[in-house]
Amino acid sequence: MTLAKKILKYKLVSSLFAVSFLLALGGTAWVYAALRGAGGPLILHFNDISGITQIGSFDELVWVGVTGILIVILNFFIALELEARDWFWGKLLASGTLLLAILLFIGLAAIISVN
Repeated sequence: MTLAKKILKYKLVSSLFAVSFLLALGGTAWVYAALRGAGGPLILHFNDISGITQIGSFDELVWVGVTGILIVILNFFIALELEARDWFWGKLLASGTLLLAILLFIGLAAIISVN
């Protein structure tokens, strides 16, 4: 079965991954647009008790987003194969990937707001 046929056959899994991909891509693009001109180190983690606990560069932050996008893409192909074998495991992986993409987006948005 070709990839296009699998995407059309497993619409729920495909749509969950489309949303996951858009969240990961949108968060990465937002970081790139908002912080590309920021000079010096960026605050990556801030704790209200300890203060700044981790700093990093713009490149590190963009690579976090790129890694998230790659994870979503790889999980998409794995989930399509799992969905072809059993209805539960593909949906579970798609839901977990959506949760990962939501948390990645929230984390990147928080880093943007701190910097």
